[in-house]
Amino acid sequence: MENKTDFSQILDFFRGKPPALPGEPEYNAAFCRTLVKASSSGEASIWQLDSRNQLHPIYGTNFMPEDVEDVCLREGEGIGGAVAMTRQTMAVSQVVSNSRHDRRLDARIDFQTSSIISAPILYSDKLFGVINILNQESGSDFQAQWKEKLSTIGVMYAAALVAAGRLRLYDESPIQNETYGRNISRFSECQTVIVGASYPIQEVLDLCVKAARSDIAVLIRGETGTGKELAARRMHDASSRASGPFVDVNCAAITETLLESELFGHVKGAFSGATSSRQGKFVAATGGTLFLDEIGNMSPIFQAKILRVLQEKKLSPVGSDKTIECDARIVAATNQDLREKIEKGTFRDDLFYRLCGIEIIMPPLRERHEDIQLLVKHFLNRAGAEQEKRDPFYQTPKISDEALQMLMAYSWPGNVRQLEQAVMAALAICETDDIQPGDLPVWFQKAIDSHNDEAKLQPNLTSARPSLKTSTIEHEKYSDPERSRYLKALDSTKYSGTGRWNLSAAARQLGVPRKTLVYRLKKMQLIT
Repeated sequence: MENKTDFSQILDFFRGKPPALPGEPEYNAAFCRTLVKASSSGEASIWQLDSRNQLHPIYGTNFMPEDVEDVCLREGEGIGGAVAMTRQTMAVSQVVSNSRHDRRLDARIDFQTSSIISAPILYSDKLFGVINILNQESGSDFQAQWKEKLSTIGVMYAAALVAAGRLRLYDESPIQNETYGRNISRFSECQTVIVGASYPIQEVLDLCVKAARSDIAVLIRGETGTGKELAARRMHDASSRASGPFVDVNCAAITETLLESELFGHVKGAFSGATSSRQGKFVAATGGTLFLDEIGNMSPIFQAKILRVLQEKKLSPVGSDKTIECDARIVAATNQDLREKIEKGTFRDDLFYRLCGIEIIMPPLRERHEDIQLLVKHFLNRAGAEQEKRDPFYQTPKISDEALQMLMAYSWPGNVRQLEQAVMAALAICETDDIQPGDLPVWFQKAIDSHNDEAKLQPNLTSARPSLKTSTIEHEKYSDPERSRYLKALDSTKYSGTGRWNLSAAARQLGVPRKTLVYRLKKMQLIT
């Protein structure tokens, strides 16, 4: 059993006379030793966020900082990067088989991480870095309560830094770290953030970072509102071209006549209204990244022109017979099925293969419902930070449990963008400390009511473990694609012997927590 005085050791450390100024190596060493003893862990470490939103290991009980000073994690990269991005504590067991874990530091110091709890170092919603405890000394997993405890310790550590004057809360200019000789931001806010701790979105982030290592073309597919441009910007920020421009073009928003001038540029007098020469987006993105959104809307004729530029890395502005070299990394995106368009003859297969060096598929929000709470918090924090610039006394409302449950019960056909719109609309209307269901937009409430009314018309299956006869429902009877998707998962994972639904297996297939699955099945009146 856990010693009840374990956490008191941490409290005594913060209450007592510090061995050095908080944040200095001697202080960090004493803090990590106390943390290791209190949590019965093998090791502990502190990673600090710099002015480029990268995490650096500044102290660890199993390494010397000078030996790993070139190791860093970007936000979203590895378990620590995911914690920095989501600002949510993560506990991971069986780390060896977990794709989120970045093994570079382990390889550098010849160490094997088997289990980890990583927590953000936060003060007043400002992020300083993360702290980790690794490898429970008994060889088993950390006790569940240590996830919450380490979250609290992260706040206490940040508060100690602020109280000691090492961090001035609203001064975000970089300072020179005297000990480690690099610029460390007091607090950093990442502008390009894909928020989510779910497995599907972490896979996307991992692939974005890997794709950033080369200049090969990337095709991002996904429904509208899933964050395709954010993924493209994440790749750019993680690449060697990060200091170059990121140029985006929405190919669906520009007529084909203007698109050629927009992408290739034109010379003076090339057409009516061309009173001066203009540089095209391909040239403007030289040294950086060119993001071609909605690439599937281009006509086959214009596709041929794009293909030639990609092959030759040269172009001719409209009205000119001279060629100009361009060196831009190409990232394209679409919400259409390009393979289907190839079969219909409306998209060139050679252009598809040129663009699809690496393919990244953005998961729809309905496949990552566990991220909804993180996204809501992210939207509220961002809006609150903007409002605080105008009103220092502004307090950002929180989301009530009732409103959050409603948000999590919806399928979000417009994905993250639609969720953001709903949260911002509710925030504008809210006049209390908590956003209530009545603050949510009318269109959303009507959608929820319509969904509930339809569910009432469907058969009420009263058992959470139905027989084979009741679980093999014809999906065509249901017009709601969300309902059909859940039933298919339940049918495909049912117990082979009895035909009853296996809720745990279905939840894993759907990528949602079991509690969330049960909640939605009750809302659909499939179980009671």
